[in-house]
Amino acid sequence: MKELADILKVSVSTVSKALNDSYEISDRTKERVKKFAKRYNYQPNQLGVHLKSGKTKTIGVILPSILNIFFTQVLLGIEKIAEKEGYSIITCISNESFKKEVSNIEVLSNGSTDGFIVAIAKETELKKSFNHFNEAIQQGNPVVMFDRITDIVNCDKVVVDDFSNAMMATKHLINNECRKIAIVSTIDDLSVGKLRTSGYKKALLESESFNKVSKELIIRGNTTNIDNKINELLISKKVDGIFALDENASLAAVRIVKSKGFKIPEDISIIGYASDKIANNLTPELTTINLHAIKIGESAAQILIERLNYKNSRQFKTKTIKATIVKRCSS
Repeated sequence: MKELADILKVSVSTVSKALNDSYEISDRTKERVKKFAKRYNYQPNQLGVHLKSGKTKTIGVILPSILNIFFTQVLLGIEKIAEKEGYSIITCISNESFKKEVSNIEVLSNGSTDGFIVAIAKETELKKSFNHFNEAIQQGNPVVMFDRITDIVNCDKVVVDDFSNAMMATKHLINNECRKIAIVSTIDDLSVGKLRTSGYKKALLESESFNKVSKELIIRGNTTNIDNKINELLISKKVDGIFALDENASLAAVRIVKSKGFKIPEDISIIGYASDKIANNLTPELTTINLHAIKIGESAAQILIERLNYKNSRQFKTKTIKATIVKRCSS
């Protein structure tokens, strides 16, 4: 910078401010400084900048899975806001592993990031062990949790109201005159799955058309056996509506219902969770609950950056993103 200042006959401070787009420097001077910086291949020493400011301008993002399009869309939202605010992101995948999640936190807490945006891994939730998050916060690394959260960790959170969303989805089927509504799930061991099941039950009990919840219509499975469980349901019970609690269950429901010769939605209406791209390419197109994943990511990034800029200025908050039903041909 000193060499550039000597060449341009300006102060080092002017060069620094021009390269950082300071409002104190005229556009003409900024353009002149940047032109010469490019000519002389000047690159700022980011380590020096970080040491001086005490900030890395980098956000750590830890996702449970990259195969779930919901999390990739959240990542898009995070990246959008991070870029706008001058931050970079480092993304790690826990693969639903408690051990890997702990390792990710430890590696990124070594000064390479200013804070974290996290959705809790399945194993972590099952173990109910969250000390690694509390330790990161104690070390000065703010954490924003989204979607999969825990009340044990005191931090900012961005959530969807899974209970209310499930009630909304179930009532959609009820309003379509479905009277034997089953739910199918491969996420029953996660808090979001339990909340969605509770919302389904509440919607049924509040409806004048139902006076009880049939346990036989609650189908719980995993990615390897959910097809068989749905097949058994359709053989043993006459259902006219299915609420699928996750993308794997949604795809399995459409696939098995069609394979058994039922017409959708004439015989069985289906609503579930899936990306727009998948839902629009199914036959018939699938009615879905849109969680607005990109907006969740944007909100999480905004909250974390605000926290980084004003660390001790406000209490922790939980922001709820409202879901909507996208009505398509399956219901």
